[in-house]
Amino acid sequence: MLSTTVIKHNLKYLTENVSSGIKNHLKNIFSKLVFTVIKTNSEDEAFTFFDSQNSRGVSLSAVDFLKSYHLRELKGNEDLQRRFAKQWDSNNKGQFLSELFDFILWRSRSWKGQNLSFENKDAILKDFQKKTIKELNNDLIRLYPNVCNTLANQLMYDSKLGVCLQPSVLNLQATASQYPFSIRQPIQKGIGFFLYTEKYFAVYNQLFDDKKFKSFIEVYNKLITQNSYYLKIFFKLASVVYYDKFKDQKLQEFALWMDYLLGSYRIYQRTIVTQTVIKILRDKSQNLLDVIEMSYRPEDVFDFIRLITDKSHYNVDLASDPDYGVRNNYKNANLSFYQKEENSELITKEKWVYEYIGKK
Repeated sequence: MLSTTVIKHNLKYLTENVSSGIKNHLKNIFSKLVFTVIKTNSEDEAFTFFDSQNSRGVSLSAVDFLKSYHLRELKGNEDLQRRFAKQWDSNNKGQFLSELFDFILWRSRSWKGQNLSFENKDAILKDFQKKTIKELNNDLIRLYPNVCNTLANQLMYDSKLGVCLQPSVLNLQATASQYPFSIRQPIQKGIGFFLYTEKYFAVYNQLFDDKKFKSFIEVYNKLITQNSYYLKIFFKLASVVYYDKFKDQKLQEFALWMDYLLGSYRIYQRTIVTQTVIKILRDKSQNLLDVIEMSYRPEDVFDFIRLITDKSHYNVDLASDPDYGVRNNYKNANLSFYQKEENSELITKEKWVYEYIGKK
């Protein structure tokens, strides 16, 4: 196994490439170490033991359990286990995958209708572990129609070629952000789960880290970052769901209308709390995430956002707020972005958005 090879390599380095003083210190440490070796009759038993041991004491995070669970589905293929484990660890630098599953993937799949709750470890494991499906042939991943896939009905993963889409006679290789998954689709155990995770890791990076879409990230940097932490997280969630549905079609316009909605809460409320986001989704005629999923055109989404935005919220008198107050900071960011005079009022912000879009 790879772990055994790494341990032997590290031991060789420590015993052969250090000074005599360090060697003596290491020898003293090694003399106090006690290892317990447990052998199992199958990989299934090994993963079961791993799960049971890590369910006691200080528990692992949900993403650690998900990694173990879905690697188990690749038993008998160490090359695939090594490939997906390495990619998972690379994507999980700084425990980023916990944020991706908590704030983006779980919420996008579970926040439906008006019956909403916040994520927890058990809920995440239920959705991405127990609810995943197993096919007779785990190497072929069933596909569902979406904006990234109007052609193929299944996907095959090859360790040398990568991802190939398979209609009746045609194979097309795809990069991670182009994998033809949709965010709310059923997830297949093993390969399907890892590729699904890789896709939305890549999509998130394209939107917020790689800054591929410059006009979109300009709105995020100049307006959304001036908003509450909870509303920024919600903006990211809605943006990933929107991109999953429409890709980059009118992406900047979506960002502007989302800021129009979220800004109305920032200006109207002195304090934004965790429940504010739930309120935005639950207390409207429809859940915004559902509307994005069910819309045929971006304009349908924009119409709904304008419908649920209470423009009167922008009519709040901020004179009582200190100059450095978060609400005044947000207002000043808007005046700068839309190039308005200092005495301009946010009550006309909808008009500003239309004007800005018209100039592009």
